[in-house]
Amino acid sequence: MSARLGAMLVAVLATVAAASGAAQPAAARPASGCKGPTKLTFSRRPGHLRGRLAWRPARGAGRHQRYRVYRDSTVVGQTRKHWMRIRVSLDRRFKLTVRPVTRRGRPLRCAARLRVTVKYVAPSRPQNLSVSGTSGAAAHLTWDPSHGGDGKLAGYRVLRNGATFRQTRATSEDVPISSNRSYHFSVLAVDRHGKLSGESNPVTVVTGHDPPPAPTNVIATPAGDGAVSLSWGPSLLQRGRLAGYRIYRDGKVVGQVQGLSTTVSNLFDSTDYTFTVAAVDTLGYLSQPSAQATVKTSPPVQSTGKAQAFVLATTDASFADFRAHYQEIGTVYPTYFNCAPDATWVGQDDPLVTQWAQARGVKVLPRMNCQNSALLDQVLNDANLRSQWIDNIVSLVQANGYDGTILDFEAGYASDRSAYTSFVTELASRLHAIGKLLSVAVSAKTHDVPNHPRSTFFDYQSLALSADTIVVMAWGIHWMTSAPGAQDDITWVRQVVSYVGTLNQPGRFVLGMQLYGMDWPNGGGVGNPATSREYADVVSLAAQYGVTPAYDSTENGMHFSYDDPTTGTHHDLWFSNADTEANLIQLAHDNGMGVGFWRLGREDQRLWSNPLLQG
Repeated sequence: MSARLGAMLVAVLATVAAASGAAQPAAARPASGCKGPTKLTFSRRPGHLRGRLAWRPARGAGRHQRYRVYRDSTVVGQTRKHWMRIRVSLDRRFKLTVRPVTRRGRPLRCAARLRVTVKYVAPSRPQNLSVSGTSGAAAHLTWDPSHGGDGKLAGYRVLRNGATFRQTRATSEDVPISSNRSYHFSVLAVDRHGKLSGESNPVTVVTGHDPPPAPTNVIATPAGDGAVSLSWGPSLLQRGRLAGYRIYRDGKVVGQVQGLSTTVSNLFDSTDYTFTVAAVDTLGYLSQPSAQATVKTSPPVQSTGKAQAFVLATTDASFADFRAHYQEIGTVYPTYFNCAPDATWVGQDDPLVTQWAQARGVKVLPRMNCQNSALLDQVLNDANLRSQWIDNIVSLVQANGYDGTILDFEAGYASDRSAYTSFVTELASRLHAIGKLLSVAVSAKTHDVPNHPRSTFFDYQSLALSADTIVVMAWGIHWMTSAPGAQDDITWVRQVVSYVGTLNQPGRFVLGMQLYGMDWPNGGGVGNPATSREYADVVSLAAQYGVTPAYDSTENGMHFSYDDPTTGTHHDLWFSNADTEANLIQLAHDNGMGVGFWRLGREDQRLWSNPLLQG
């Protein structure tokens, strides 16, 4: 019966929980007058849910003493041995009891007890972490494998400066490092339940820095008008980050880019250049320059245009506009020189504008500008000053290699008409003798009248006999202090063109057109002068006030009105656009005149698609 009872007891054992670690041995206190077991101990292997409960029998107990084992208050088995495997749960506290049993199966009062906490066993701490390869872009970490605990090993977490860089199943990892930094590395083992081991031994890496290697395979090829296309192979940094590539032209920096190619522009045509490229990283370290790449720029495309245009040499926008549309322009008038009160000429050549234009077949005749009526009267009527001016102008043309010059003396007195004609005749003769040209800008008029404050100064017919070109500034019928209206009212312009048609050599005349607008406040007049506005600014202003410009067919002008909300001032704005300018171009073409523009910069860009401007 006793064996059968033991089997039945084993069959009804309670559910087992997980075990962890070995408990310290503890002696059970036997009941009074009862010889019970002593020195209970409990041990468990990590990863196993059964542990070994062992005890020492009491002195004098027989060889066949039986013991009944309890987990908490539940019987888990009975045995004649001095130990028993019992199932436990992890992360729980248990009371384990061993009680002697009589041969008839009656438990005795004496017993031994042990309280034990079964803890979860995490993976073991990784050992022998070491690092190598710190001169490159990554630190190579290696470590000894960990032993699993109560869960299967899932891998290792690599910590860089206390933060997880990556988890891996391997026992090595390459961790990116940067220059001039200090890094602290350690490794943790982790099981499939997410339980972590302690940290491995830490290792520290302090990096230095090497400049990036030089780019390779630099290729330079011509890329059209004044431009070169560059490409190169990448600079492969061992560590750190690339900021970009610095471009050198003939040893001087011209820019920095991030990609592996760029276009360098604003170069002289038909000119040899040498380029190198250097890599620069985010710490500012620069590589050695690449091997040199030498290239000769392409010859420029020549202009076939016939239009004439003034360029403000003092503004980049004016020259940029000229570069964009030079193929429609045959002659350019850069604003280089002005008369000074002491009767000298001030100003200077801009070689970039001059040489760029001439290299493309555009004639360069710089503007000699003088709007000082009294000074003009003095020079034109003083033989010495007059001779000095002619000498100086011819000298400027020769010294700078110009194709000629244009005189813009629109403030001359009517009484100096003959003196000015004589001045032009003498200057033209001097210039023609050295193969140079002379143009003259004149105020517009519908017929020749005496004593007009602006137009009488110009004897169209006589000037056309010596000057190569007469540019008629055909605007100003409405001006800064007049009432609002189109500056180039087409009815008036037709009369100007008709008058030119009555003269000999009308083909020498150019119809000059303005490309801007005038904004009059409060109805204009002397007390309310207008403000000049570029076409691009006019468009922005219309958009700002939500108005739509209207076309006036009578005057051939665009216009709109608006009220300034800050001042309450009413404004009337008249301006030209590509459509109104097309009507004037057609008028000039139909009457055998050339066309000229004041001035390039921010005009309506649709102007340049006009077929009459094409060569």
